[in-house]
Amino acid sequence: MSLEMLTEDKINVKEYVATWEEAIKVAAQPLLDQAYFNPSYVDAMIDSVYRHGPYIVIAPEIAIAHARPNGNVNKVGLSLLKLHRHIDFGEKSHYASLIFVFSAVDTHSHLDILQSLARILGDVTTVNRLMQSQNAAEIVSIIKGVEQR
Repeated sequence: MSLEMLTEDKINVKEYVATWEEAIKVAAQPLLDQAYFNPSYVDAMIDSVYRHGPYIVIAPEIAIAHARPNGNVNKVGLSLLKLHRHIDFGEKSHYASLIFVFSAVDTHSHLDILQSLARILGDVTTVNRLMQSQNAAEIVSIIKGVEQR
């Protein structure tokens, strides 16, 4: 599997959301609508941030929301909320405007997707292009272009 699973129907682009909890919910909605997981997985992602802090903000402007698979995930999935104005995930120091939601059914079947995501998000030029993108089609095009290299 590659990042081909991040299709336009799994990407939301918004100006702003009011809270980090809303950011996770909006980012998760496409996967929830397509039965990748049930609502308890969304709650688990939010609860995880409450318990462990803003660890999901993996780099400036990038968050990857996820939770441990415990029967509430039906398949591996990836979605994205791209905000034009970032949201603070805590302590006025953990901001993100690219909020990915990742679901896994076990502890190993998703590792290739995470590896592909890390490669893309590790490239500053690509991250800047994603942050400047205006719509889902543009985001998909950026990711496809990087994956074809």
